[in-house]
Order: sequence, then C-alpha cells, then structure tokens
Amino acid sequence: MNKKVFGSIVALVLIGALVAIMIKNAAGDEYSGRQEQLKRELEETGQTQTGAPDEEEVIGIGPGEQAPDFTLKALDGGEMSLSDFRGKKVILNFWASWCGPCRAEMPHMENFYKKEAEELGVEVLAVNLSAAERGDEQKVMENITNFVGEFGMTFPVLLDSDGKQGDVYKAISIPTSYIIDSGGIVRQMVRGPMDEAMMRDLVNSVE
Repeated sequence: MNKKVFGSIVALVLIGALVAIMIKNAAGDEYSGRQEQLKRELEETGQTQTGAPDEEEVIGIGPGEQAPDFTLKALDGGEMSLSDFRGKKVILNFWASWCGPCRAEMPHMENFYKKEAEELGVEVLAVNLSAAERGDEQKVMENITNFVGEFGMTFPVLLDSDGKQGDVYKAISIPTSYIIDSGGIVRQMVRGPMDEAMMRDLVNSVE
C-alpha cells in the first residue's frame, strides 16, 4: 500500500469519527432542547419544576444494572410485577398527582402509548408515589383517580403505597423514568418530563 492510499484511508477514518461525534452531540442537544421546551411550558402555565437532586448524592439504578423487581397493586385492581413484562421493553415512570412536570408529561406518554408502544414492543408502567401524595387515604385515592381520568391514562397505573419502590429507584425528583430493555436491564434514566419524540428515541436505542 503506497503512502497516498494509506493517507486517504486515514483521512476517511478521521472524517467518519468526526461525523459520528457531531451526530451524537446534535442528538444530545436536541434531547436537552426538548426538555427545556417542556420546562418553559410549565413556567408559562404557572406550574413548578421539582428540583433535581445532586447527582452525586442520588444516583438511582444505573445503566447496565438489573432493574429491581417488584409487585404492586394496580389502580384498577389486582397486582402486577415488573417481571411480568420480561421480553418487552419498559418505560417505568414514577409520578405524583401534585407534580406539575408530571402533568406536562402525561399527555405525551398517553399519546406515545396509544400510537407507538405496541409497534415498538414497549410497555409503559406508571408508578404513583402514593406515600408522597397529600391528604388522607381517601383523598389520595381521589387525587390519583382524578389525575388518571383527566389525562385518559390507559396504561397500567401501579400504587407505591409504602414508598418502598420510590426509595429503591431513587425517585426523588419527579417525574423520574427508567428505560428498561427486554432482558430487564436498565439502559437509561431520565429525570424530568419527556415528550413522544424523546420516548421514541430512548426506546429505539435499546433492544
């Protein structure tokens, strides 16, 4: 191989690497931009963003770790376990009825679930942080039911009545979502609201 050909190959490799870095950075900028847009919508409607904790203090379940299994009561009766959905990708979302960012996110999550989830082989599980809800038990259930009805949520809603799973998954800033692959491994953790495009991108990035 002469020096001219070798030099051309090296140049092509360098160009390819630069293009890959630019694409990755652009995707990250687009993702951050969409979250910032949702936050601005919250501010315009007078709703507040829950403060994000210090990442060094609250890590949660990291990418590559097995998602801890759990069994919780479902709002519509019976019980569900995370392991029931093994073989499917899962968006595991932690929320509360008083949370402004959760209100901004839920219409996007419902639209994603109705229009795209089945085709993409993904299930959405919305875990209400019932122990963090406000009021007595009757008021808590009323708030949860009203929230679900307001947004027409058709995906499973589970109740973390004792707060255990919120602690396990470090759902301190809400909404907090985990993107779990079909083998039950956490691939992404998202603090803050998502829209349909963000959900689609995250789900498509895992097997």
